[in-house]
Amino acid sequence: MKRTVIEELLLLMARVGGLFGIIVGILVSKGIFESNTEMCVPRAVCFLLAAVFCSVVFWAIVEEIVSISDRIRRLEKEFKE
Repeated sequence: MKRTVIEELLLLMARVGGLFGIIVGILVSKGIFESNTEMCVPRAVCFLLAAVFCSVVFWAIVEEIVSISDRIRRLEKEFKE
């Protein structure tokens, strides 16, 4: 199905944002782990898990919005015919 430019940009932002969020989460948790402060390992693991979770949720929400838009467009096309 043909998507609009805005939908393509949303999908691109979702993919890049998800990847960027995971990379930033890895780098920040690595920095927390290398700080050698008290309780740095659990904090680093929790931050990494939270960053990955948030990135995946952001990606999934945007993908679902575009999917709903595709379904609405398909239904509009069926009703026109």
